[in-house]
Amino acid sequence: MKVKGLGKRYKNIQRYRQIAVIFAKYGFNALSEKMDVVGYFRRFFLRESITLKKKYTRAERIRMAIEELGPTFIKFGQIMSTRYDLLPADIVNELSLLQDKVKEYDLDLAKKIFYEQLGLKIDEVFKEFEETPLAAASIGQVYSGVLKNGEEVVVKIQRPNIRKNIESDIDILFNIGKLIDEHFAYNSPFKAVDIVNEFSYTIKKELDYTYEAQNCDAFRENFKNDTNVLVPKIYWEYTTKKVLVMEKINGIKVSDTNKIRQAGYDMEKLAQIGAKAFMKQIIKHGLFHADPHPGNIMIINENKISFIDFGIVGYIDKVTLDFIVTLLESGHKRNIDSIVESLCEMDAVTSETDLVKLKRDLYYIINYYFNVPINKINFGDAFTEILSVAYRHSLRLPTQLILLIRAIVTIEGTGRKLNPKFNMSMISKDIFVELSKEKLNPKGLVKEIKNYSAQSFKEFKSIPKRTNHILQKVEKNQLKILIDIEELDKIKNQINIMTNKLSLSLLVASIVIGSSLIIQADVGPTIVGISAVGLIGFSAAGILGVILVISILMNWLKDKK
Repeated sequence: MKVKGLGKRYKNIQRYRQIAVIFAKYGFNALSEKMDVVGYFRRFFLRESITLKKKYTRAERIRMAIEELGPTFIKFGQIMSTRYDLLPADIVNELSLLQDKVKEYDLDLAKKIFYEQLGLKIDEVFKEFEETPLAAASIGQVYSGVLKNGEEVVVKIQRPNIRKNIESDIDILFNIGKLIDEHFAYNSPFKAVDIVNEFSYTIKKELDYTYEAQNCDAFRENFKNDTNVLVPKIYWEYTTKKVLVMEKINGIKVSDTNKIRQAGYDMEKLAQIGAKAFMKQIIKHGLFHADPHPGNIMIINENKISFIDFGIVGYIDKVTLDFIVTLLESGHKRNIDSIVESLCEMDAVTSETDLVKLKRDLYYIINYYFNVPINKINFGDAFTEILSVAYRHSLRLPTQLILLIRAIVTIEGTGRKLNPKFNMSMISKDIFVELSKEKLNPKGLVKEIKNYSAQSFKEFKSIPKRTNHILQKVEKNQLKILIDIEELDKIKNQINIMTNKLSLSLLVASIVIGSSLIIQADVGPTIVGISAVGLIGFSAAGILGVILVISILMNWLKDKK
C-alpha cells in the first residue's frame, strides 16, 4: 500500500488529522507521519511532546491517547486489556485502567429513537419511565421503567449516529493497522489488520441489541431449571436493533459489597455459587458470559445470583474444551509434550515459535503452579502467565480461548469482591471431575466415534472424484500452482521505487540535453540574451533534480532507522 497521499483517499480527513495530532502529542510521531494527512507544512511544525514522553511511560501514553481518541478506541483498548498473548504486559496492565467517560445525551433524542424503532411513543408503552438514565455507556443509555401491565423493566436505547461514528473509526483503525503491518511489524506473526477485524466483528455485534437479546434468551433457557441462577426475560415486542427492553433484576450488584454485608448474606457461599454457575456455562452449555465483572452480576438473595448484560458472550468448541482438559491433565502429570501437541492441533504454533524454549517456559509454569497446595493456586495469574508465554513465543491462540481466559480472570476477580480469599482453585477439583466426565462420557465417546467415522467415510468417498478433477485440469493445462514468497511485496515495491527514480533521472537528463540544444540553436524569445525555452527547461530539470536527491536521502535515512 502506498503511504504517500494516503489521506486523500479517506472520507473523514478531519478525523484522521485529529488522530495524527493526538499520536504526535503523546510521542508517537512515527505513526503520525506515516498517516500523511496533516500536510507537509503542518507536519513540519507538528512535533511529538518531549515533556509527556519524559513524564509518562510508553504504556501510560498509549492509554492516555486512547482515552482522548474517544469511545471506539476506548472499546478497542478495553478488549485488548487482557491480550497478554499480543501485547507486552506493561501495556496490557495499563489498558485495564481505561475508563468509559461518556456524557449523557438528551432524553428527547432517546424518545425520538424509541419512536423511530417501534412506531410507539414512550408513554404508549410505559406506565412509568425514569427520565434520568441509570447508566450512560459508549453505545447506549439505560433507563428504568414500568410497563402498562405493571412489570418493571430496564430499557437500553442506542446513542444517535453511534453506528456511523463507530464504522468510520473502524475504517480508520483498519488503515492504521495496514500502516503498522507494512512499516512497524515486519517479523510479527500477528497482523494488526486481523486484530482490528476481530474487534470490528465484536463491536458490530454489540451495536445490534437483538444479538444481545438472543444471547439472553439462550442463557435463560440454559438455566431455567437452576434454582441458584436467575436470567432476565426479554420483551421481544419492544426490542429492535437499537432498543432493548428486558426484565429488571432487583438485587444488589456484587460491586456493592457494603450492601451485601448489611443484608447478612454469606459472601463465601455466594462466591461459590457464582463460580460454579460460570463453570457450568463452560462445561455443560458451551456458552459463557464473556464479561462477568462485578457490575454484571446481581445478588438476589443468599442462594441466588443473576447475570446481566449479554452483549459479549463466548462459545466453547470441542478443540478449546479438549485443550483445557489437556492443560489440566498434563499439568498434574508434568507432561509438557502433550500440551505442545495440543497447541499444534489448535494451529497455535507459528513459524516464529521456538519449541525448545516454549517447552522450557511451560515447564516452569507447570512446576510453579502445580507444586503449590490446591487452595493456593491463583487461576487468574496462571492463565495470565500462559498468555505472556504465548506472546513471547508468537503463539496464535483461538479467539474463543482468549475470551475464556479473560472471563476466568474476571470471574476470579469478581469472586474476590465477595471473598478476598477466593480463587477458582477452590472448585478446581469439581471442575476437573466434570471435565473428565465430559470427555470420558460413554454417550459422548460413541457420538464422537460415530461423527468421526461418518466424516472419514465421506472424505474417503470423495478421493476418486478429487483425483479425477485434478487429472482433468492437468490434461487441459489448467492446473495452477501458487507460491507465496515472503517479502515478495516489499521486493516489488523496491523495484517500483528504483524504476521510478531511474525514469525521473532519465527525464532530468533528457530535459538538460534538450534545453542545451535549444540554447545553442538560439530558438524563440530570449531573456538576457539566452533562449527563454532553454532557461525554463533548465529550471524544470533543476527542480526535478532536487526532488530526486531529497527522495534518495529520505529513503537512505529510512533504511538507516
